[in-house]
Formats: sequence, structure tokens, C-alpha cells
Amino acid sequence: MTKEIGQVIGATSLRGYRFVIKKDMEEHVKRDEFVTVKESVTGNQILGVIKDITISNELLPDEFGRDLRLGDIILSEGEYPVPTVKILGYEKNNSLEMPRHGITPGSTVHLAEDELLKKILQQKEQQSANMGTIATRESVPVHVNINELVSKHCAVLAMTGAGKSYTTGVLIEEIMNKNGSIVVFDPHGEYRNIKLENSEVKVYSTEDHNKIRINVSSLTTIDFMNLMPDITETQRDLLEEVINLSEKFYDSYDLETIQSILGMLYDLKKIKKKEKENIFPAEILESMSKKVGITTIGALMRRITRLNRMKLFEMEGTSINEIVKRNQLTIIDLSDADERISEAIVSAISRKIFSGRKKYMKYGEGIRTPTLLIIEEAHNFAPRGMEERTIVSRSILKRIAREGRKFGTGLCIVSQRPNKLDSDVLSQCNTQIILKIVNPSDQEYIRQSVETVTEDIVRDLPSLGRGEAIVTGSAVNLSVPLRIRQRKTEPGGEDINIVEEWNK
Repeated sequence: MTKEIGQVIGATSLRGYRFVIKKDMEEHVKRDEFVTVKESVTGNQILGVIKDITISNELLPDEFGRDLRLGDIILSEGEYPVPTVKILGYEKNNSLEMPRHGITPGSTVHLAEDELLKKILQQKEQQSANMGTIATRESVPVHVNINELVSKHCAVLAMTGAGKSYTTGVLIEEIMNKNGSIVVFDPHGEYRNIKLENSEVKVYSTEDHNKIRINVSSLTTIDFMNLMPDITETQRDLLEEVINLSEKFYDSYDLETIQSILGMLYDLKKIKKKEKENIFPAEILESMSKKVGITTIGALMRRITRLNRMKLFEMEGTSINEIVKRNQLTIIDLSDADERISEAIVSAISRKIFSGRKKYMKYGEGIRTPTLLIIEEAHNFAPRGMEERTIVSRSILKRIAREGRKFGTGLCIVSQRPNKLDSDVLSQCNTQIILKIVNPSDQEYIRQSVETVTEDIVRDLPSLGRGEAIVTGSAVNLSVPLRIRQRKTEPGGEDINIVEEWNK
């Protein structure tokens, strides 16, 4: 039997009501606790959540000073806490519908039954992820729909140190338990030591150990411009012509191919004749050489040589079918790469995965396995507004956010600076797991960009404890305060104990 905790007082509305607490029931009445009350006409049990508790004293009005001494007056006789409840609706077919009739003042308020909350929150076990429990009810688990989470994208948002990477780790564990496919772009190396019992974990880096390699033919001119920030406009135009020539005459090519073409142009410019036969018509090379000076060709050759020394960009590159596999977690460790290299890698791999999934959906060729891309520090790869330079990864991430649902390419945006994120990318994330955020500009930007984030959710964000979150959106039937479950894998990226290190 449900606990009777109070009675409705004052005016009510279809959005909320207030009630006074029954004697000895104070311990059950707290913020984010769920309560029920009967609708006046239908008798439906209306579910609500306590959003605020006001305590006033008729004998001690607000304008009285704190140091006022009232002798023997018993203040407790005039004090009473008044919780304010936000109405969520009544349960119908495992979801919620808003009431059409009012709530009568004087109605009895009960604690919501666990079974009611479980019924509303329930998901198909084989298609859901267990993220933890309701923060006020350890007996009620919170599951999120993985199909909705992946196909319609999701975001994990939090201030530094609030536990966003820990939460992402829980999400990874749950999806991999379903034989999923995940690719994590990891700028800080927080996930490289993760170990899963029943799934393969493959880690790529930008250094010698299991080095990630990118097909040169998958890079655009904009990618090259990002990788060579000191390139001039004339050099860029020449590079674009060389790339077009390579694509026309070669099935695939590498930086050596580009160097070779530039070498031919250099020789042609220098000695005014073609010394040996090659696959390019003479008139094409003649025309190209007339447009540029020998110093431009030489300068571009030096930049391509510098890029080639990194040994990251090659003819073949790492097979995308090795990166994306069923029941495989792939970590792209970018901790040793600078921001431009990281952006190029995120851009090239994301583009290949997306195009591979499109090809498979249209023609039955390409990447067979739907996959989730997790972008840590997403505000660096899909930043908001106009930047001083082009961020090459932003355009493909925006496209995946818009179109990925149709082709089985999901996006999980993880960020500690939501107000720095591209609004198109953030708004396309239909599920949000939001941990503690105290920055007002971050709070406001989330509220403006995400439809399911309401004013009262934003107000709750600063008061969340470590490991607590609000989960909202299409992957859950009810927005709830969530206590993240304990991880089974070893977390990374934890803060260093400075004093302990000094004392070693």
C-alpha cells in the first residue's frame, strides 16, 4: 500500500499543485521525489515530481531580522513546509498523458509506487542499457533504449570533474553487452586501457604502436589546408589541380604520387622540357606549369615532404572494415597528436564510416555493421560559430548528425563546454545525459538548443552530485534524475592527487 504523505492545498492547475506534509512523513518528502494524486473527474492517478519545498512561518515574516528574539514563543507552531509539485501525467500504455481535468484541493497525496515508475520506465531488456537507478529511488532501475540512443544520437554533457567520461564508460559497457560496434575518438587517452570480457577492444594511436593510417585519397583539399596551415592560396590552387589529376589517372594514390607530379612540374619548369614519358598528357602538365612559378612548386613540395614524415597518411591506410566490426570497441587514441592532426583523423575516418554505411544501405556493399561514433571533447571537433580557421571535422559531424539516422551511423557527443558546441550538432542529439553544470551560459545554451530540456531541468543542474545526472529525450519515457551505476571496467582520466604525488 502506498504511503499517504500529505494533502493538496490552495489553487491547483493542470501543470502543478502544492501540498502540506502529513505528520511524521517529512523524511519521504524531498526534491525530485515522485508522488501521485487522483484526478477529480476520472480518478486517474496523476504522477508528479516535487520540484521545490517552501518553508514559511506565519509568526516570523521574511522582513523580520534574523537576530530578533521572541522569548518564549514556540515558532514551530507556525511553521510548515509546502512542497511544489510539477504534474507529469497519468500512465497509459506504459507512457504518460497529461490530464484534462483538475485536482481538487484537499486531495490526498501519496508517494508514487515503485511499480508505477518501473512500468513507465520499462524498456525491452535486449534493446536497452541499464544506466543506474532513479536518484531518489535505488529500487527503480533506469534503462535507456539503445536503438533510440544510437540512431537518433545522444549527448553526455557535464562540467569538468562531474563524471562525463565515467558515464560514457557505462554506456560503452552496456552497448558492447549487446554485441555492438563503437568507435571512440579519444583526445586524452582515457579509454585506451579499457578491457571488456566478451568483446574485442582494438586501440589505434598516432605513434608507433598500432598506428592509425589514413588513405591519402580520402583527404580533401580542405583537409590538406588544415594539415599545412602555412600553405598559400596559390599553393592551394596548385594542390587542388594535382589532387584532381591524381584522382583522374589513379585508382588510389599517396603523398609520393603527389610529390611525383609536383616533381614533373618542377623539372618541366626548370629545364623547359619533358625528360621521360609518363601517363599524363604533355599538354596537361604544360598548362599546369604555366600557371605557377617554380618557387610555388618547390614550397608545396617541401610541405608535402613534411607531411609525409609523419607516416600517418599512406596509399592504403587502415582498413575501415578493421575499425568497424560487430562486437568490437575501437579506440582511436589521439593523445599524442596535435589538434590539426586530430581533426584530420576524425574527419577522414568519420567520413569513410558514413560513406561506407551509405553504400551498404544503397547497394549492399561497404560497411555492413551499424556503428556509434563517440566524440570526446566534441566542442573541439564541432565548435560553434565562426572560428579563426576551418575545423575540417565539423562539416562531416554535422552531416552525420543530420543524416546518420537513415544509414545506421550514430553520434555520441561528449563535452564539458556545451556552449562551445555547434548548435546544429547538439540539437540533433535526441537523448541527453546531463551531469552537473554550473556555468549559466552553458545552462542557457543547452536550454535553447535542446527541445526536451526544460527550465526546471536547467535549474536542477547545479545541484547534482558527482555521479548524478538528468537523463531526458527519446531514449527514455520519462525525464528522471539518475544515479549512474558503478562501472565494471577500470575508469580512466581521473584527477591526479597532487599532494599524494608530492609526498611520494
